[in-house]
Amino acid sequence: MAKLEKIIEWGFYFFIFLLPWQTRLIWQEAYFNGYVSEYSRFSLYGTEILLWLVLFLYGFWLFKNRYLEKLNFSLGFKRLKDPAVLIYWLTILFLLSAGMTVIWSLNASLAYYRFVVLAEAIAMFSMILVFGRGLKSGQKKVGFSFEKIAIVWVLSAAIQGLFATWQFFVQYTFANKWLGLAEHFSTVGGSIILQTDSERWLRAYGSLPHPNILAGFLVIGLLFLIYLALVAEKRSSRVFVLASLLMITPGLFFTFSRSAWVALIVVFGFLSVWLFRQDKIWQKTFFKMVFLLMLIFIVLGINLWQPVLTRIQGEQDLEVASIYLRVAFTKQAFELIKDNPILGQGIGNYTLAVFQKINASWPGYYYQPVHNIYLLVLAELGIFGALIFGLILIILIWNLLKKNEAVVTSPHLLSSFRLEKIIVFLCLLSILIISLFDHYFFSLYFGLLIFWLILALNLKQLNQ
Repeated sequence: MAKLEKIIEWGFYFFIFLLPWQTRLIWQEAYFNGYVSEYSRFSLYGTEILLWLVLFLYGFWLFKNRYLEKLNFSLGFKRLKDPAVLIYWLTILFLLSAGMTVIWSLNASLAYYRFVVLAEAIAMFSMILVFGRGLKSGQKKVGFSFEKIAIVWVLSAAIQGLFATWQFFVQYTFANKWLGLAEHFSTVGGSIILQTDSERWLRAYGSLPHPNILAGFLVIGLLFLIYLALVAEKRSSRVFVLASLLMITPGLFFTFSRSAWVALIVVFGFLSVWLFRQDKIWQKTFFKMVFLLMLIFIVLGINLWQPVLTRIQGEQDLEVASIYLRVAFTKQAFELIKDNPILGQGIGNYTLAVFQKINASWPGYYYQPVHNIYLLVLAELGIFGALIFGLILIILIWNLLKKNEAVVTSPHLLSSFRLEKIIVFLCLLSILIISLFDHYFFSLYFGLLIFWLILALNLKQLNQ
């Protein structure tokens, strides 16, 4: 069984490492007014197959160990006073409420497909919480290592950052079906660009479908990198941290993602305040990294002041059009919520509902989910689904803050174990901030998996 446990563990790490690569089989296309609709097409991702394999082995491991009989952490209804147990069952209820929307959705096949993707994410969520809990393999505890998750995430983010930097300098992304890459030019319509008075700049995508999605991944990567920097002991570890910082930071800059930049500023602000009462060595390491990050941003910002100013001011025609569309998307969301506030439009059916119920004359590429996942969940799943979603987040955050209160006021030096708690909380906070301005943490396979992975790492902290 020890070999099986190692395959599950390292298979999951490999899944995290590969997750940004969008290699997939599109087995059913969807079109609105002659344009492909990303949010209505059916795809099978290469990383999905890997996740299914890991989940299958995990299920076999549960069966072979008769795990539920040995589990010290009971998930019984009698323990609902335990916030972790309550959140676990609320998550199951959330999945069921999403599944129910298949019945009344405009396109049942699309809703069912999106439900399956959500089920995959929640199955992964459950595996992270349960795998190895209360069991030992020989003398070694079974389960996922937070430090190893951080390492593979940072390694993946570093590769993405390096790739993104190359993309920005050559102003081009090549197409490759095996890597899941689409072709992008700064001079071709449909690519995500910055338009100044005299130039068009292609924003960096990495291997992901949008610069904002890459930026969210890199922000979490930087938080994990901070964790690794503060617990690094060996010289080789410090070299890895420095090299990763030098690759991730420019990549994040070249995404020109305002929501990610705001999230990074907020979470780094929280972390600096939290570290104020902690180990001075940790403070020194953290502020060295922040100084280097700011230096990179300042140097790049001075050399690229026109696109940076354009992005911040938001007064150029394309920026104004983008803001206009976001306002229009928000109005559409409220119309759809008003149309069916109790039941919702059905999971995955948001853009189809906009097309059929609100405006069928737009160019196809305008049909996007509202850029706010809280409104998106409410519009697709109705009041009941949105209420469960909100309760999961409120109960989790409330109890994480209560549990960390003693740590914040403690005069003693922190252990890496306590640092882990604040880092995963800030990863969640960054997601929640970005989710005020974007939809991909609920609307796309990649974002959904990231959301539930980070949620699971936070929930795991309530029982440690």
